[in-house]
Amino acid sequence: MDERQKLLRLLCVLRDLASTESQALRKGAFSQIDRIQVEKESVRTQIDELETLSEGEVSRHAGDEDVKQIVAQIMQMDRESNEHLLREMDALKVEADNQSQARTNIRRVQGAYTKRLSPVNWEAYT
Repeated sequence: MDERQKLLRLLCVLRDLASTESQALRKGAFSQIDRIQVEKESVRTQIDELETLSEGEVSRHAGDEDVKQIVAQIMQMDRESNEHLLREMDALKVEADNQSQARTNIRRVQGAYTKRLSPVNWEAYT
């Protein structure tokens, strides 16, 4: 198997893992996401070992249409997952703000209906 075929095989594995991760994210299966991310890191390491590149250097397979297509699919799934996470985070922030406001309102209502104690002054005689 030549280097291009190995790269394509690894990219396909990475694409499949990204798809599985996206589905797990939508289900909220976070333990599964952790496992998938470990697997993705292993595949990325294998890709890096396949073709060692200096910083800023481009892979000689970057112009290959099959490679471009698979990488584009992976990037699209990652963008969709990021957008989904951002929407979820925004919804959680709104919920946290609502709960904080409700807690403040409850304290105010409780304060309005509880008997206020008069201040106590302590005096010591010797």
